[in-house]
Amino acid sequence: MENKIKTKFTIASEEGIALLQMLGEKRGQEKYAGVFDTSQLENYLYDKFNTATVVSNLNTFSNQLIVVYVEDQPAGYAYFSGNGALPEELKDKRVVHLVDFELLDQYKESGAREFLMEKCLNVCKSYEALKVSAALEMVAFYEQYGFQQGEREEISIAGVTFPSVTLIRINP
Repeated sequence: MENKIKTKFTIASEEGIALLQMLGEKRGQEKYAGVFDTSQLENYLYDKFNTATVVSNLNTFSNQLIVVYVEDQPAGYAYFSGNGALPEELKDKRVVHLVDFELLDQYKESGAREFLMEKCLNVCKSYEALKVSAALEMVAFYEQYGFQQGEREEISIAGVTFPSVTLIRINP
């Protein structure tokens, strides 16, 4: 039987806030439990997913959150922003930043990641370009969708440095 996958835009309602906090904290645990010590992980999750931060981010007009569901269970999310630093070649273009694109580990083989990306591309087609800073293990995934590698950089999360790459997709 094929998985039933759908997406929904999410707003800063009590339900939307709790949903993002649950997904973000679960995904943060999956990604960083073996990398950060307990205190670093707790601080990171609090800083990123406390209620005030989530409400502020979701109530900003240029930001959007899309949640993907598999069999009616929340499986991941994509968070966009119209704000952020741009490379020189994009300074005069309408650009949206894919700030977070996360899928819980248990849904990796469900098709939800691809479904969510297709939704993101559809939602962002009115922009001239999409920009994402991605972990190296995600580069091949983004390249499948027309993203081109740009600058390699190092990002710091909870005091730990990770290699990253900027990827840009110019919309047709």
